[in-house]
Amino acid sequence: MRLLHRLALWHRRALSRARLARLGAEALDDIGLSEADRRAECGLWFWQGKDR
Repeated sequence: MRLLHRLALWHRRALSRARLARLGAEALDDIGLSEADRRAECGLWFWQGKDR
C-alpha cells in the first residue's frame, strides 16, 4: 500500500507542476508566487519535494 501512496503523490506533483507551468503572471500574482518561485518549483523532478 505504501508504494501506491508514493506513486499517487508523484502523480499529483507532476500534474500540479504542469498546471503551475501554464499559469499567467496575473494568476501567479493571485496565489502569491513570483516567476522565480514558479521556475524553482517547475524545475524539480516529480519525486523531489516535501512529502505530505
